Amino acid sequence: MHPRTTLLLLLAAGCGFSVAASADEVDVHTRLHVSASEIDAAVSQMGSSPVEDTVLRVVPIGTEYNIGVSVVRRATDNGRAPPDAIVHDKITEVYHVVEGSGVLVTGGTLENTKQLPADSAVVQKLIGPSSIGTGIVGGTRQRVQPGDVLVIPPGTPHGFVEIDGRRIVYTLVRIDRDRVLEVASPGAH
Repeated sequence: MHPRTTLLLLLAAGCGFSVAASADEVDVHTRLHVSASEIDAAVSQMGSSPVEDTVLRVVPIGTEYNIGVSVVRRATDNGRAPPDAIVHDKITEVYHVVEGSGVLVTGGTLENTKQLPADSAVVQKLIGPSSIGTGIVGGTRQRVQPGDVLVIPPGTPHGFVEIDGRRIVYTLVRIDRDRVLEVASPGAH
């Protein structure tokens, strides 16, 4: 089984999917399946900006929460990681690194914190209520590489401070317990 498929199945199991599935549950499982070829296609269609975050799905899981699946590419800007310091108020993120490596900082405190506007598309479709900053003071530096999985709970400042080579690519599962993200069907970018 492909590592990406295994990750999504483990996350689905950990989020309370039952083994005996009704017709609605089968539909949820179908909508949550994200193939490696779909991820690869999304990466190949990304533009040239330093950060690209493509939503592949946001699926409601009953009335309990939403699960979002995205693929993210962060490219270097003249050999440097683009500025990256953020904290999400309500979303848990699970990264699975599929290409490249770098250093991710988690924890600490955001510098020069600015709340993102609640009506912005990035808040409504990608990350939920969040704040950005110019950097992170303190925190834990972690070297990440393909195959690594990182869980970033709500309220945890995080950001890449180094990207080795030209880019890092990771699949991203967003656990949206407060259902703040807009539901998005397969193929909705």
